[in-house]
Amino acid sequence: MAAAMGMQLQGSLVLITGASTGIGRAAAREFVRERSRVIGIARSAEGLESLSTELGGPPDFLSLPADVADAEAMEGMARRVLEAQGVPDVVVANAGIGLDALFVETGDEALRSLLEVNVLGVLRTVRPFLPGMIERGSGRVLFISSVVGKRGIPHYSGYSASKFALHGMADALHAELRGSGVSLGVVCPTSTKSEFQERIMRQGPRQKRVRPGAQSAEKVARVIVKMARTRRREIILSAEARFMVFVDTFAPKFADYVLSRIMLRRES
Repeated sequence: MAAAMGMQLQGSLVLITGASTGIGRAAAREFVRERSRVIGIARSAEGLESLSTELGGPPDFLSLPADVADAEAMEGMARRVLEAQGVPDVVVANAGIGLDALFVETGDEALRSLLEVNVLGVLRTVRPFLPGMIERGSGRVLFISSVVGKRGIPHYSGYSASKFALHGMADALHAELRGSGVSLGVVCPTSTKSEFQERIMRQGPRQKRVRPGAQSAEKVARVIVKMARTRRREIILSAEARFMVFVDTFAPKFADYVLSRIMLRRES
């Protein structure tokens, strides 16, 4: 029953990172359609400006350029939000980057960059607002993860590690937030048809282009809005992804075999 308990989104204050492109941009549109007030955070001031123009600007949409990889910038962003807008009702930690690289091709700097954005960036996004949410006794936090945070796949060991970290953080937070009125949900898309694929870092040979169950950014955004209304802990978006996680649970060696066959380039 807890998952069915709805949050009123009309008039709510929603903060979204990575809002200038892809899933974050689509989510901003969806929340504005729900008559939420949205604060969009992203590195690209230009991208946020174009989104602000599209959505009509304040009070429906407020843009705050900040890089989740920059601790000082994120601290400044949080101060401005708390002073001018108050504690958000919903925080969507969406900003992320990818890395397509075999384990042996994964460089230290690339992995550091990945963890800086995908893990520390989430911490910097959520941490400043949790005390106020807890004091108020209400709030919803969403981590935008990936199915590869449930099962690692070839070429994505670093990216998988960063998303597995989010699930570990989520497990701890569920217990820490119990009874506080604040809830956490994790959204796990598979491959998404968005600019994210174009911006993935790559080292060494490219992964074979196999993208079962790919979703549009708009579809993921609609799921994010649905998750914001509920207290559901986690959702895996595609049937293929849910099946992969199921197989990995009960037959991990078979999952290894299948993923190796379909996702690794092999010399003939």
